Amino acid sequence: MRNERIHSTLLGVVGAYLIYLAYQLFEKRADADASMPPALRIVFIAFFGLAGAAVIVYAFLVWKKSPKEDGREQDKENENTLK
Repeated sequence: MRNERIHSTLLGVVGAYLIYLAYQLFEKRADADASMPPALRIVFIAFFGLAGAAVIVYAFLVWKKSPKEDGREQDKENENTLK
């Protein structure tokens, strides 16, 4: 179904964004002007990185499980049921 493909794509985007957040925190880990203690920053880097990777793996599994049918054939079947 096409909804599963869209769902997996959105999950992939969310996972990529979480990894991006982890990278941004990692990039600024040496800033002395940070409002977050270094230990807490490391915890959040690990959390966002692992959560992002888990969401991307889940998105791949959802994408893999979705049917591989051609969308045009599916649309024709939907038109026939509406008549």
